[in-house]
Amino acid sequence: MKQKDGRFSFDEMLSFPDEMFHNLSQINGLKDVNVTGLGRLDMKNRQLYVDFTIKGQMILPCAVSLENVDYPFTIDSSTVFAFYKPEEDEDVIEVKRDTVDLTPIVFQEIMMDVPMRIVKEGATLKTKGNGWKVLNEEDIQQDEDYIDPRLAKLKDYFKDKE
Repeated sequence: MKQKDGRFSFDEMLSFPDEMFHNLSQINGLKDVNVTGLGRLDMKNRQLYVDFTIKGQMILPCAVSLENVDYPFTIDSSTVFAFYKPEEDEDVIEVKRDTVDLTPIVFQEIMMDVPMRIVKEGATLKTKGNGWKVLNEEDIQQDEDYIDPRLAKLKDYFKDKE
């Protein structure tokens, strides 16, 4: 971190433990997360302004095969920290104990940038498995034409009623 008259720059690598992603279905992990940015401390207003860029790779599940896919990302963001109790309508983050931790904000920004679905190149959809299979139109028609032999005599019952 370099500082000059209330201004500073930073360039940090962050790591997020695998345990953070156990309960999340849309993302399996993060790697090579680098955060760079500039900050400006405004003592008069008791606020810290931070502009930053997050670069890294998300590890996402493929929508077809559920295999891990590395997805590179770049996010530009800015935030304002307040060294006082802010009003409810103020768009700032209150600083506790005079320490600013950008890590939760970085994680939140990444989570908001996760794509809804991603498909791994060359992924194919399984059409059958243990006790199941995907039906096509031909299979559906055959299934509709099939009459269970135990119920075959019922078809004759309705012919007499007409």
